[in-house]
Amino acid sequence: MKINVIDIIDFLKTDILNVFGCVDNAAIKHIRAPQFVDKDTLDWVNSNKKEKQLIAESSKAKIIIVDKGVKYSETLKLQNKIIIQVENPKLVIALIAGKFFTPKFISSIHKSSFIHKDAKIHSSVYIGPNCTIGNCIIGENTIIYSNVTIYDDVKIGSNVIIQAGTVIGTDGLGCDRKKDGTLVKFPHFGIVEICDNVEIGANCQIARGALSNTIIGEGSKINGLCFIAHNCVLGKNVLITGSTMLAGSVKIEDNVTIYSKVIIRDQIIIGKGATIGMGAVVTKNIPLNEIWIGSPAKKINNG
Repeated sequence: MKINVIDIIDFLKTDILNVFGCVDNAAIKHIRAPQFVDKDTLDWVNSNKKEKQLIAESSKAKIIIVDKGVKYSETLKLQNKIIIQVENPKLVIALIAGKFFTPKFISSIHKSSFIHKDAKIHSSVYIGPNCTIGNCIIGENTIIYSNVTIYDDVKIGSNVIIQAGTVIGTDGLGCDRKKDGTLVKFPHFGIVEICDNVEIGANCQIARGALSNTIIGEGSKINGLCFIAHNCVLGKNVLITGSTMLAGSVKIEDNVTIYSKVIIRDQIIIGKGATIGMGAVVTKNIPLNEIWIGSPAKKINNG
């Protein structure tokens, strides 16, 4: 694969601060780990690095994404390198990788998958092997990997990615006891709604609502082995990393970040822009933009 730098620049548009060097006929072939960078690699320098200038000048790549901390020095000029300055090189390299290097799926439904006769599935959807798809709605350009089970009454938006082994739309487990100890399960009449541009990792479970709906907001990303209980509502662009559990009726507002192995008790509200550190056990509401860690979780000073 050969990608012209002009096409990358045109794609990035307003994300670019400056371009140094001659881009005429310049092209790249791949994005690689630092130890494998060569002259055909699109390289980048993480903003967190201390010696960014030296890293850029030492790179074997001819085209490098950097922030304003890297100057177009005489060394870079003599090396005939092309330097593309942006605010956030890591974000920009992710955008480029997604646009030019991510495999494009051809819409299809694998013959080994079971599809309910009344399911409404857009013609652009890809469904991999051994999936079970109930009477649900699936929007355009959604990708469903192998061994996924989607129950009835699930609504999935456009450009959603569901990784292998995930189960969506199960009943939750809300129970009360009779005097003799017998468990009585509360019935579940709600649905699961997954909005546009969501990604759900492998082997997750998302339960349908009991009386209200379980909702995964637009742009949210959930890593593997997570459990989302009944009636949970996630806002936009929520990031949840692996092995996290949300109990029933948890509300997560927009732009929240939750790191691995967090447990959030039922009925808790996490405010917009908050961050929860790995392994935390959350038993109290968290206000917007605060950072909480520990078990039980407490606010830390991030000032």
